[in-house]
Amino acid sequence: MKYFITLITLVISQNLFSQYVRSIEIDAYKYIVIDEIGGKHSGEMRRFLVKNLKSSGYNVVNLKEPLKTHDTSPKDLKENPDLALYLIAKEDNSWCYNVVTNLITSTGEIKLSREGVSCGLLSTAIKKAISNLTSYNYKYDPNFKRTENKKNVITKSEWEGNGSGVIFSKYGHILTNNHVIKDAKEIEVEVLYDGELKKYNAEVLAVDKSNDLAVIKIVNLNFNGFDKIPYNFINKSSEVGTKVYAYGYPMALSIMGKEIKVTDGIISSKSGFTGDITTYQVTAAIQPGNSGGPLFDDYGNLIGITSSGINKSIADNVSYAIKIAYAQSLIDMLPNRIELPSSLELKSLSLIDQIKALSKFVVLIKVK
Repeated sequence: MKYFITLITLVISQNLFSQYVRSIEIDAYKYIVIDEIGGKHSGEMRRFLVKNLKSSGYNVVNLKEPLKTHDTSPKDLKENPDLALYLIAKEDNSWCYNVVTNLITSTGEIKLSREGVSCGLLSTAIKKAISNLTSYNYKYDPNFKRTENKKNVITKSEWEGNGSGVIFSKYGHILTNNHVIKDAKEIEVEVLYDGELKKYNAEVLAVDKSNDLAVIKIVNLNFNGFDKIPYNFINKSSEVGTKVYAYGYPMALSIMGKEIKVTDGIISSKSGFTGDITTYQVTAAIQPGNSGGPLFDDYGNLIGITSSGINKSIADNVSYAIKIAYAQSLIDMLPNRIELPSSLELKSLSLIDQIKALSKFVVLIKVK
């Protein structure tokens, strides 16, 4: 068993989360192993997690020294670690109690992730962080064969399409278009992280179908987040004539390659197709695959999310970007408050240096 001590945070709407919990078929696993517990109150957290899971009917194995040995494990679990899901948790009380719990397989695949926040009692945060797990109608099925279970299995085939997105939180929250991730069974993002191109799985947290927006989030144990986001998230309306830059990965899986592309232009109208007031009309070129990418102004302010364009056979230099204020509304609907980027450090930089800085936070989104 390989142990993981880095953790991630997942915020998801209640309905989507309940469906997700049901889809992982917890009853296929005989044990829940309480593994790595981190934070100032790790002992209290461990006791609370064990108590709540046992009272909910789970077969709990409490590894008090998980990095050394599995000697406390049942014999069948020692022989077959795939009988268990492994629970790891972390507490952060930088502003309120924030508890993150993750259930992973013996190979490190995330099966369930949950965040609980309480500005009062630690126990409240822990309860929130395992609420959907402990409410699951658990009953182990000894005849269930995971290797034979084809439900929810995604075959490894070529990616069906790509879009773009922009990271807007240090935890890996990403803004994109709803049409980029709609009906996707698997989402993977590519991002420059710690100087290397990394690939991470992502989950959908929230969507706004009417405005074609979505929030997704990186969900990988080896993703530790960002120290800071260098741009400014601005939700006031920009004026006609504002210089703009569209970042993204147009046709990245086919003819244009995976290097980030930046096109420039101006805001030519404060309303979009047929007078739509939720979008800007811009002259920056937008191609298939650009969808969901960020639109920045000259000063490093995020002002829009690119969404579509008119075919050149009809009109030249006509593209559309959703005003960032509508993305703000979607973000505000998430269960937990997200501190949005507010840095002005790009304002005095050259365009070349701005592009270098911002490219680290523009992701290639692949779906199938």
